[in-house]
Amino acid sequence: MLNPTALDAVLDGVDMVYHLAANPDVKFLRGDPTDKDLQQNILCTYNVLESMRRNGVPSLAFSSTSAIYGICKRQPIAEDQAPHPISLYGATKLSCEAMIGAFQHLFGMNCWIFRFANVVGPKLRKCGGTVIGDFIDKLRRDPTRLQIMGNGRQAKSYLLARECVEAMLFAVEHSPRGLHTFNVGCDDSLSVDRIAEMVEHALGLHGVAHEYTGGEGPCNSRSIAAESTGRGSLAAICSTSVRSTAANSAAARSRLARSDASAIACHRGSRRSRASSVLTRSSETSSPFTR
Repeated sequence: MLNPTALDAVLDGVDMVYHLAANPDVKFLRGDPTDKDLQQNILCTYNVLESMRRNGVPSLAFSSTSAIYGICKRQPIAEDQAPHPISLYGATKLSCEAMIGAFQHLFGMNCWIFRFANVVGPKLRKCGGTVIGDFIDKLRRDPTRLQIMGNGRQAKSYLLARECVEAMLFAVEHSPRGLHTFNVGCDDSLSVDRIAEMVEHALGLHGVAHEYTGGEGPCNSRSIAAESTGRGSLAAICSTSVRSTAANSAAARSRLARSDASAIACHRGSRRSRASSVLTRSSETSSPFTR
């Protein structure tokens, strides 16, 4: 996506672009290049928009993030909440939204901006990016204890990937032409403590000691519970026995693969959100997608 010529070849004759590509990590680790999000979010999005303009592609659906809001005490967060990103990821996604708005106004495009909460699914990263992955990683190393950043009460909404896709398609199909912005999430939430219990249950672990770092933990809004994990604190999961044999580890991974994301849905009472219910209102137009 940093190659305009390649983008032109792909977008020739296309009617609509679903732009989901980006650097997926909110966290910034010491030693990371500070222009990573600039390159992978802002420049890639500009290249997509400019190629759309050159090729006459009229419509764009863009995956933004609730990280644009930063630390927000207002829950649930509405689209008219003033953005105050505290991460490079959130800041560059907000810049992308502004650029999309300008292209839409100047060149008559139809654009849908979706600010995702926490999206989970079968292909959830197993380490380094989510609280579930970090719990898995650390409990594999020590199944007797789990260090949790903050006080364990941080909570955020989680959404299955298929529900997220359904919501996007529903909005694109039912919204009028123009520019629209939607928060996409659920009207419930899970705390970090509850996620820890679910992961331990999925792996057959009992009596795990929880150790808290104190405070309320970081609250970057894309994921109070899921994306603030990368600073070496939120733990993970091991095999089903303290003796981590190869067979036990394989069995644990197998169980987790079947249950890591689906467990979240099951523990919400097997709730299946319909696309129309996970969309909140649009900040640009009156909309039928009110909660």
